[in-house]
Amino acid sequence: MNSIMPNAENRWPHGVPHIDRAIRSSADRSPSMSRGYSVPGHFRKEIAAAHATSLTRSAATAAFDQLTVIVLPAAVAVWIAPAAPPWLTGCLAALAAFWVGRQLRALENLVHEASHFNWSRQRRAINDVLAVVLAVIPTGAWLSGYRQSHFLHHGRFGSAADPDRRRYSELALEDLSRTQFLGFTVGLSRRFWQYQRGWLGTLGDAPWLTVIPTAWATIWIVLPVWVTQGFRAAGVAAAIWLAAYLLALPIIRFIAESSEHIYRGSTTVFDATVSNLGLVHRLILHPHGDGYHTVHHMWPGVPHHRIARLHRFLMVNDCWYATRLQLRTRVLQTPLRAGSTRSGFVGGWLDHDVPA
Repeated sequence: MNSIMPNAENRWPHGVPHIDRAIRSSADRSPSMSRGYSVPGHFRKEIAAAHATSLTRSAATAAFDQLTVIVLPAAVAVWIAPAAPPWLTGCLAALAAFWVGRQLRALENLVHEASHFNWSRQRRAINDVLAVVLAVIPTGAWLSGYRQSHFLHHGRFGSAADPDRRRYSELALEDLSRTQFLGFTVGLSRRFWQYQRGWLGTLGDAPWLTVIPTAWATIWIVLPVWVTQGFRAAGVAAAIWLAAYLLALPIIRFIAESSEHIYRGSTTVFDATVSNLGLVHRLILHPHGDGYHTVHHMWPGVPHHRIARLHRFLMVNDCWYATRLQLRTRVLQTPLRAGSTRSGFVGGWLDHDVPA
């Protein structure tokens, strides 16, 4: 377990020279938003404790996600396809592809965690090596390129240098209709391919590394099924993985990333950030605590296995946080202030009264 004592402006971990230089150079040209939140001084002990990392827990979580990605396509190909009627095989294969896409998104979120050194704060080399082996290779979310882009998002939030703000502006993501399913789906569809091209650009100078997940899937999923069950079963397994990687994962990622910020009309990081805390968010769109986005932007060093606990602590003990937090509990919903509802939304359950 490793810990760090956060300061009031703990936005990114320093000590990555080329990233620090990029943030400093952009600072001279474009102002970023202020933080917009000051933690009460008597919470410093709890905030510090929330920064404790666990390399074992993060690595085990990634290993389980990776194992699921391997097992699901193979299971359908080996046990379901030979015995079930084609319609049932197709339905179960589609469900498997959807869940594999969700698990790949979970692994991408763990790459995000590793970019902040939230697997291990003190042993940064081990942080990166394990993240590459367990989370980067199956997803293609290359760590170094993503880290540089993502730290600009934190360090220059809301400025012209913020890559997420540029993406929101280019795709007009804040104009997405969230009042009805059809309008939301059509809006996403019109923006999807442009979004994909932009997301690939976050990989930095090594976009060709996206072929690595295909090689990984071939070695760990397709070849074992082909050797043991033959070409037809291997084709089923390959089709499930391709549908997951090329379709389910990008759609889940796009919906998730389009829901995290409201730049228009906002002047602080706190007000421009949305926490997505509904059941669908937590189970599918934002696994591993990714939906607690406001806490993440206030303290990027809080790891995935502690972020929900810190959110619940603040909801109970900090009236300002509990009443001003922007949140969604449904996908098709305009963000609400937590204090505008009768109760505060705590960790996914409406289970405590917001202080007046």
